[in-house]
Amino acid sequence: MDHRTLSIRGIARLAMQEVLQRLVCFLGLMMLLSCESLKLVDAPSANQNSRVNHLVIHFTSEGFEESLTVLTEPSPNPVSAHYLVPEQNDLSYPFKSLRVHRLVEEQHRAWHAGESQWFNESSLNDRSIGIELVNRSQCRRATRDSDPLPPLVQQCRFLPYPDDQIDALIELINGILERHPEITPLNIVGHADIAPNRKVDPGPLFPWKKLHSAGIGAWYFPGDQAFYLNHLKQHPIDTTTAQQALAFVGYPIETSGTEDAASQRAVRAFQMRFRPDQYSGFLDDETIAISLALLNRYRPMLLGDLNLPTRLID
Repeated sequence: MDHRTLSIRGIARLAMQEVLQRLVCFLGLMMLLSCESLKLVDAPSANQNSRVNHLVIHFTSEGFEESLTVLTEPSPNPVSAHYLVPEQNDLSYPFKSLRVHRLVEEQHRAWHAGESQWFNESSLNDRSIGIELVNRSQCRRATRDSDPLPPLVQQCRFLPYPDDQIDALIELINGILERHPEITPLNIVGHADIAPNRKVDPGPLFPWKKLHSAGIGAWYFPGDQAFYLNHLKQHPIDTTTAQQALAFVGYPIETSGTEDAASQRAVRAFQMRFRPDQYSGFLDDETIAISLALLNRYRPMLLGDLNLPTRLID
């Protein structure tokens, strides 16, 4: 056997060793990947729903640029929302057309509601989508409670919402409702509705009735309101029952029988939404009749708990 034959065999042996080493490495890698990659089988359950069942509307009290900064940048008191709807004529808005800004993905939790309650739910950040509208309405903070509360017109400057901004909002909400059908009409609320002791937005100039005409949110039937107005003239109810009616609609109000500052704020939030031309914060027959008309339309079973009749829809 000559040296050439030995050399060829040595080369072949080295090549085989390299192939075996690569094979071992490959098998080891495959085993490692198989250990790290848990194989899942999708078997969707029918027993589930979205975590999102509320939608909360706010105003920013600032222009677009400052609103975007506050809602997206770190701060000692961080806040956020899922969407920011600009105002086209705001001087700090940089685009020629109105573009809704998405700040937080809908499946994530935005920090917009704070301490809040609606019907039997609290801490609504956990289960809501928050929408901020660029609107420079502002209020001075009251130094102390008084009885009665000072009128908001003395503390606040409310500004209207442009039509194109509301049109964009309606289009945005329609998409949200398609993705989250668990959001019922009564669960489309303003910040003031869920936190009346702290907030007044979106204020009395927000066009709730226009949204309802577009199929968004709750409103009452005028015939139901007239029915309950007539009923109240013949059968007046006490303050505790009237407060309970608002609580059944969803408002965080104590059924104390006393129209204290907390009661006035909750009633005022209700009035700003459903009777925006007069929001004194005190219960009256028209306010009570609207609350009963809402219950008759959306939660008629609760009228029995108030010992009040339901009215069949025409």
